[in-house]
Amino acid sequence: MGGFQMKERLSWFKKNSSMVLLGVLGVINITSADFLEDLKRKNIDLNMVLTGDYFYTFHRNQKIEGVDNYKESFSYSIFAGIYKSASSNSPLGFGFSFGEAWFPVVGIEPFPKPDDINGAFSDSNNNFGIFEAYGEVKFSSFTLKIGRFATNIGGEAPFTWQNINIQRGLVWYGEPVFFDGIRVSTEVKKFEIYVGVNDRDTDDGKLAVEGGISYSLGKISTSINLLIPDTQDQWNTRTINLTVNINNFEKLPLTFYMDYLDTPQEGDNANSYGLALLGEYKFNKKISFGGRVEYIKNDGDGDNYGIGVGNNAWTLTITPKYQFNKHFYIRAEGSYVKLGKDVYIDDDGNPTDKEIRLGTEIGLMF
Repeated sequence: MGGFQMKERLSWFKKNSSMVLLGVLGVINITSADFLEDLKRKNIDLNMVLTGDYFYTFHRNQKIEGVDNYKESFSYSIFAGIYKSASSNSPLGFGFSFGEAWFPVVGIEPFPKPDDINGAFSDSNNNFGIFEAYGEVKFSSFTLKIGRFATNIGGEAPFTWQNINIQRGLVWYGEPVFFDGIRVSTEVKKFEIYVGVNDRDTDDGKLAVEGGISYSLGKISTSINLLIPDTQDQWNTRTINLTVNINNFEKLPLTFYMDYLDTPQEGDNANSYGLALLGEYKFNKKISFGGRVEYIKNDGDGDNYGIGVGNNAWTLTITPKYQFNKHFYIRAEGSYVKLGKDVYIDDDGNPTDKEIRLGTEIGLMF
């Protein structure tokens, strides 16, 4: 098996041991029972997470886009977030989260890493970033949010431990994650509606408009979300999203979501679409089995999913999980990507249309 040599492993640990140790000690010290109970009485949620992840990629070349030892990848996340939702009784809310995290995605090369600037993506392994920093005010007829916050688009959350799979899917990869902006939301009978303006996570001075509407009927909730950036924006892909959450089955909640992406460019725009179905079967309180299946298609004018112009892909990801207690879990993962056209390069330097990964994650959450 290729990958890190022992010397490289020791070097990595020496560089990062202090950060990992600080994270562990911080979790142990700050999450005392009295402290957490006091926050709950004030309707404040404190989330702290420490994870370690390992993946091995088959059928791929050892060096991809200048990244050596690509077949074997180890990373970690250290996260702390504090939140308070605005309500009629307590109209002021806020959210703030920071740390180091990575965003593994099936079939994307090389793995996305933490962000040097804003906590989204990067080319280096060790970074510190602020993910969210916003204030929220609830008025009589609407709620106003200002700052840095997450998109409402899609059926998967930003961080590994928030999802049924460790890796996010290719459909998620085509969506925005965090941005700076202003959002106004309101409720009209059984509908929730929001509109906003944001920077599309760029610093080029161009703005994007967002909006959406959601509706719940029994145990099924549906939302339609839009993001329309300036055509001259660095990230100018227009996104239309449909997300449906189905909770009719107690042991198997399901999420279906689909995106249509339209990237303005000279000549014909680059158009793509993606569909994903996710579910997690819960055998009991300790054992569960998560899965995701996707289909993604690019037209012949561009590539919105990182799989090649005019290409398509099927992905399948399965993730068994064992929850030792409410704080500690371990899970394994296997993912398979099948492309319509050969884009990847295998061990022998030949084009290939498939990729297989096996991985694991250990998580400590408070």
